[in-house]
Amino acid sequence: MNSLRSLKAAGLILAAVVLGLMTVQGSYALWNTIAPSNAGTIQAADFRIDVNNVEMTPTFDFPVGQLSRGGKAVKYFEVKNSVNVTAASPLRIQASLAGLGPVKGFDGHLTVTAAAVAAGTNCDTLAPNRYTPVSPAPVLAKGAPQGICLKAELSPSTPSAYLGRDIASTVTLNVAQTAPVK
Repeated sequence: MNSLRSLKAAGLILAAVVLGLMTVQGSYALWNTIAPSNAGTIQAADFRIDVNNVEMTPTFDFPVGQLSRGGKAVKYFEVKNSVNVTAASPLRIQASLAGLGPVKGFDGHLTVTAAAVAAGTNCDTLAPNRYTPVSPAPVLAKGAPQGICLKAELSPSTPSAYLGRDIASTVTLNVAQTAPVK
């Protein structure tokens, strides 16, 4: 009887130990340690284009003011590729303009043309044949500014009804990622 009592007591103690181990969470390792990992940060590239050092808005006005017959007005602006991707990334960004050519409401007497130029170029000294009604499409190198000149010209044969009006044209800047050149 004594051994049966001892056996029951041992079984009860064993059951208590097993139950205790099952309810306590953790590692059963003899030596346990924690090592922090220095996780890195993953950031997607932002598609940031600056126009005159301000984040791009797709359209901007080209205020011309009043022009006389045969008169012209020019405007310079700078476009800069400010995306935050590595230089080795195959990212190619190209800019183009919409809104060039004859201006509505002037029956072909007012035209807006553009030219891609080096940054800082004085548009007033640019040769007339550099301007085109077809949008320039320069590739924007990362971090390097690209100059663009706009020119509005009023034809010498403009009827008097069109003179004396304030002129403004809206130009849309389109920037797109294109396939890398191989």
